[in-house]
Amino acid sequence: MGYWLELRAWLLRDPAKLIRYLVLFICSIIVTVQLYECFSKLSDPPISTHSYYNVNQTIEMPALTICREPPYREEVLSDLSRGYCPHPKFATCWMDYPFGELSFEDFFNNATFSQEETFYSYGLNGERSNVAIDSSVHFYMGRCYTVRPLMDMKRVSKSVGYSLMLEHNIFTSVSDVDLASGAGWHIFLHDKRENFTEINMKGSGRVEYVFAGINEQIEIKLQSQYFSNVETHKETCSRKEGYSDIKCGEICIWQDLSDESDCSGPWMHDMNLEPCNDSDSMRNLIKNYKEVYESDDDYECNCMSPCESRIFTTYIQSRKPFYQPEPRTLLYIYYTTKLISMIEERPSYDTTQFIADVGGSLGFLLGLSVLGIIGILEHLTLFFCGDCIRRLQLKNEEKNISKSPEDGESQTSVETLDINDVYTVEKAQLGKY
Repeated sequence: MGYWLELRAWLLRDPAKLIRYLVLFICSIIVTVQLYECFSKLSDPPISTHSYYNVNQTIEMPALTICREPPYREEVLSDLSRGYCPHPKFATCWMDYPFGELSFEDFFNNATFSQEETFYSYGLNGERSNVAIDSSVHFYMGRCYTVRPLMDMKRVSKSVGYSLMLEHNIFTSVSDVDLASGAGWHIFLHDKRENFTEINMKGSGRVEYVFAGINEQIEIKLQSQYFSNVETHKETCSRKEGYSDIKCGEICIWQDLSDESDCSGPWMHDMNLEPCNDSDSMRNLIKNYKEVYESDDDYECNCMSPCESRIFTTYIQSRKPFYQPEPRTLLYIYYTTKLISMIEERPSYDTTQFIADVGGSLGFLLGLSVLGIIGILEHLTLFFCGDCIRRLQLKNEEKNISKSPEDGESQTSVETLDINDVYTVEKAQLGKY
């Protein structure tokens, strides 16, 4: 208690010190908060976006996925399913379907169109060998074909881009144009590293879509943007070669729908569950799939986005009738410039800025230096540990006295005389001259 009483008396004797220490305490709190923010930014730095244009010597072409509309042969579907079946989404296709007799692969393969029935001619830079074509079967889109470039372009013009002539199965004339209402081609332009999926292509934000009707000639101008994202603690991305978040999302949706229906569909590839083997289970699966397909909400899947991606933008340069005796469509897809828009994310905080912020916070708010910090530490040590230090000092003095008793006795045996008494005695003994 004695220490705290002395402290209170000291504070009352000099209130200015109380104000100084109070201000020092408040500034210390402010500095602590700012230092915490500096350390937080060092571990999770803020991200800034830089946008600029780059002139590439080589231009990367997008992949084209082409799907026919209508996607199925109505007469083949009706014949195989033993009922009226314009599209597998209708319940009449599965009411009398011969489960166990006809495989789903035969059902979909026979009811869709082959590559020879789709492409009349195709090429990149005028050569077929510059592209590769693969097909995939989907529930709503039927059989789609993806055209991927095998080379990068060094020039930009109509002659070196894609040139495709597509052939349809609907024959029209001037008198029966209504028969071709809605018929044509769904054209999706996307990164050549991505695989087409009819579900996630709508909401991925990285796919450009164009619809081409039959007997049309369309010229499409391309522009591309390159995005580079930075991986952070809160938002992760993947730099793995061949990774596709769209494909990851499609497998996630397939798996959830298969688990809910306890069976898989013929368009759901590489699923562990067996295909649906009766009308009720197939119709239930199609119903759930339709809800996901027509929904505008994002499906919750733990799929990382790619750290690097490309977005292709299309501009219709020309759209005019294409007069042919057969129902065909002519497409030209090409670049007109080598300029590419580059958008990159970069960390906007590094070690140099961290040191500058720390020094600025300490110097500006507290006016601290190395000597000042030492003095503050000394005062804080005396303030919080002064009582303990005094006790230790007294204890050490008592210990030293107990170790040397002779010195103690000699010091106590010496008598102290007043100098006035000594002077009086000596003066009385002196004689007169």
